[in-house]
Amino acid sequence: MQNVIRNVGTEFIKSKKTFAWWLVILGAAFMPVFVSFVFLSKWKHLIPQQGHNPWDDFTEMSWKGMGFLYTPLFIVLLTCLFFNIEHKNNTWKHIFTLPILKSSIYLNKLLTLLIFIALFYILYIPIWIGCGFFVGLIKPQLQLTNHAPDYISLLSLCFHSFIASLGVLAIHFWLSIRFKNMIIPIAIAIVGGIIWVALYQGRVEEITYFPYAYNYSTVNPPYWVEQKMFGIFPQHEMLSILYFILFSALSYRYFIKTFKG
Repeated sequence: MQNVIRNVGTEFIKSKKTFAWWLVILGAAFMPVFVSFVFLSKWKHLIPQQGHNPWDDFTEMSWKGMGFLYTPLFIVLLTCLFFNIEHKNNTWKHIFTLPILKSSIYLNKLLTLLIFIALFYILYIPIWIGCGFFVGLIKPQLQLTNHAPDYISLLSLCFHSFIASLGVLAIHFWLSIRFKNMIIPIAIAIVGGIIWVALYQGRVEEITYFPYAYNYSTVNPPYWVEQKMFGIFPQHEMLSILYFILFSALSYRYFIKTFKG
């Protein structure tokens, strides 16, 4: 366990030389700050009716924006930046000469990325709450300071959004190992984003099997798709877990048996 902690710590130290840390911080702050700007500029149209919790509107706008932008941009850019540390500096051959198993190197990198994504949500929660109360102080008419957000729902959304992101993470983890040029995984993500928007606009039921749509499907489930539940997880989140297992197995096998750096 100490070796794992030490190796993950090394990955974090190496990542300080990249934009990855700033991407996590800016990514967590972007949507709450943007929605705050919208509320402040359009506040006359957002004054809640009697008995309505204005945090519901703040939540809906924030999470729909998160679901739309987060998966195709944040996950992919973070993964590409993370692997670009080794690709850019041509340090893979040096790493493979160290007395560390290739399987440990792989698992350390995957675990570090998962921690980065968890940190994104850990930062997002207080920033989102802080932005909401700040808007309420500036514009008391919005009544945000007179109500409280649904903290349980917020934590639940973060958890399910994390699960819905696993499929895309594993896919681009594999792509980032296969391709040194980070433009290729980013281009694939952009195409994937365009396709999932087209599937959503076209009311295509097969969107359930398309991983780039999963984060938005968690926030705003397509009403034309029957929601099958597997315990606490809807079908698309279970598929996200399956994608994660499948592509993690593929990338692990390629990394161990084929990848030479």
